[in-house]
Amino acid sequence: MKHFSFLLVVLAFLLTACAPASGGPVAAQNGIEIYGPWARAAVTDVSGAYMLIKNTASAADKLVSVSSDVAEMVQIHETTMDNGVMSMREVPGGLEIPAGGEAILKPGGYHIMLMGLKRELKAGEAISVTLVFENAGEITVNVPVSDQ
Repeated sequence: MKHFSFLLVVLAFLLTACAPASGGPVAAQNGIEIYGPWARAAVTDVSGAYMLIKNTASAADKLVSVSSDVAEMVQIHETTMDNGVMSMREVPGGLEIPAGGEAILKPGGYHIMLMGLKRELKAGEAISVTLVFENAGEITVNVPVSDQ
């Protein structure tokens, strides 16, 4: 039953639209720019975080890990559809962002999975998320929590 509840929560946040990125980057370092971050409010032990990551550098970079003090485990995930069945899995080796390209982290696609939440995430607050890139290094982002 616990697994079923987990799947329902995961599906609920995957089926909504990603908040659009607007304005300038909220963080930038060594050619990586972060736009429009947000995390889903949650009363359960899982949530997701989403954002647009742009690479303005002349070489590809890779998001290799993510951490947050609000979760026991944080992973980079991908949602896929296979024969009408939606599934999520950790992205092995990290998420590449091509030179001059971008990675869109949104419900139903690539996203940051926050698991084993240490507390409820409430709309209107913000959480700290640290992104670790192969070339750009660590970038800590203040991520607003939304109930969308």
